[in-house]
Amino acid sequence: MLKKLQTYLLFGNTFCGIEHNNKQTVEAVLLQKKSNEIIIKDSFVTTTVEEIAEKLPKKQHVFLVLNNDDVLSKFVQSTEKESNRLLFEAFPNLKINDFYYEIDSQGSFHNIAICRKSIVDKLIASYKIQQITIIGFSLGNTMTSFVNDFIEESNYYTSNALLTQENEAITEIQLIENPPNKTHTINGLEVKSSQLLSFSGVLSHILQSKTTVSNFEEKETELVTNFKQQRFFSQFSMFGLGFVLFLLLINFFVFNSYYSTVEEMKQTAAVNSNQKEKLLTLKTLVEQKQKTVDDILKKSSSKSSYYIDAIATSLPNTLQLSALKYQPLTKRIKKNNPIQLKKEELIISGISTDSDLFSDWIQKIESLDWVVAVTVADYGAVSKNNSEFTLKIELSDE
Repeated sequence: MLKKLQTYLLFGNTFCGIEHNNKQTVEAVLLQKKSNEIIIKDSFVTTTVEEIAEKLPKKQHVFLVLNNDDVLSKFVQSTEKESNRLLFEAFPNLKINDFYYEIDSQGSFHNIAICRKSIVDKLIASYKIQQITIIGFSLGNTMTSFVNDFIEESNYYTSNALLTQENEAITEIQLIENPPNKTHTINGLEVKSSQLLSFSGVLSHILQSKTTVSNFEEKETELVTNFKQQRFFSQFSMFGLGFVLFLLLINFFVFNSYYSTVEEMKQTAAVNSNQKEKLLTLKTLVEQKQKTVDDILKKSSSKSSYYIDAIATSLPNTLQLSALKYQPLTKRIKKNNPIQLKKEELIISGISTDSDLFSDWIQKIESLDWVVAVTVADYGAVSKNNSEFTLKIELSDE
């Protein structure tokens, strides 16, 4: 919980990915994190950094993908695993100290991209002038490895390339001038191929996962450190003002509490028979409500047992359940606040080893009389044969 709070205070809940491509355009996508869900908040295309600054939220942090003519890319097949040797194999006589490089290796296939440090640093500085902080960056099409497992097509496009994959590994990349702008479904999100790299980059930052090898890890660490310092001073100023107001508020409540206590003691001394009758009336009302709540809980327990038995009966051997929540909480339980439930809803999570039987099982559940709708909230591979899933089942209120 503390780590989530720290992440929210540092980065907020809105994340941005930007790609500079060889069409002299800038593709941007805004993602928003809500609880454990990520949604596409907005996307747009511009031609300059200044136009980007006008469209982004103030002081927005950005993951940058540089994929224009300033970036040189080569796709090689080699059994070599050492980064420098791969780099010299693709670009002989390269002065490494003058370039940033990034390598995405998938078995014996390697996607290598390089760009002069001065070009990348100048672009980052231009964003800083517009009060946009770059917190990470990537070169060429290397970020596709992060979403490759979510794309079922054997051939798919980015803003400047056609990629071919076999056995969940990219085996060929062809650079093309005008690729078609298709739409890919990535874990339930509709992403245009022209924005696939910016989406992949910002998603890797949100999940704090990067599969490529580069020589600019220290540069990215420096960018994040500078961002944290700026964010700290900004948050500290707001916190200081808020703390002073909080102390004043506490002082008010303490004074008000003592004043209220004195008033209550005066009123208690003047209690009469009418007040006693009101208390008895309230007690009767509370008992009635308590009985109503008990009846509801008994009914809910009966229903939940019925639903669980029906689901367990239909469960194939290829599915293993890890969680089942009936009428899940919509908000965390807080003292003195009413408990809020998502009525008539059932959430099931688990692991599937057969996608066909998983689909058949969903159809069986949908055919049940007490099921209104079944939604696949999450479905993703965790290994070669296993996939995690989460279903939301809307129940009939009858």
